[in-house]
Amino acid sequence: MKKVLSAAVVIAALLTVATVASADHSWSVYHWPGDNLSPTVVDKTSSPLYNVPAGVTEWANLGTPIQPIPTDANKGNITVREAFSQSWLGLARIFIDENGHITKGEVKLNTQYLDYYEANGYAGIADHVLCQEIGHVLGLGHNRTQDDTCMNDQEFVGSDLTSPNFHDTEQLNVIYNHSDAAPSGSTDEGGPDCEKNAKAKQCRSGNGFWLTVHVFTLP
Repeated sequence: MKKVLSAAVVIAALLTVATVASADHSWSVYHWPGDNLSPTVVDKTSSPLYNVPAGVTEWANLGTPIQPIPTDANKGNITVREAFSQSWLGLARIFIDENGHITKGEVKLNTQYLDYYEANGYAGIADHVLCQEIGHVLGLGHNRTQDDTCMNDQEFVGSDLTSPNFHDTEQLNVIYNHSDAAPSGSTDEGGPDCEKNAKAKQCRSGNGFWLTVHVFTLP
């Protein structure tokens, strides 16, 4: 089977010192700020593969402090759109402001490849990718220890992995029990230690910047 890289972005903001034994898959130290925990999500897709409002509502229904809201407006905090690449199925990226908080997000879905895999033994893969990219933009990394979540990128990709699970709920609750202070100190997943490397891009003050990271391969 041809392997296809699916790129995704996500960075979660500065965490308070907290641990949850069965949930440990935040991404770095960035998150949405406390005054915008209901980011609006605009659906720019046209393919019948996707039900973006339902995907967004599924995350909101977890009941965590981060409550994304589908909107019919032309602009919002997060935009979901179709795109093409030879190297990924889905891509997510976030915009970090001068305080290190997420202020904008973008999800791109590779309809041409997803349509192919849906028709060739991977039913549900479009829902899986959509769910995972939204999760990344909200602050989650891959959950590789729990194979019944869409945040798992190493198990079977398909119809049984199209939703978040209670471990994702636990992690989002940890992430959003936070201070809105600018990032400092050591970070998860290879982020900079801003106390030792103040010149690192993620540690600088300024107008902000886009971040795009993370990949997974199909079986």
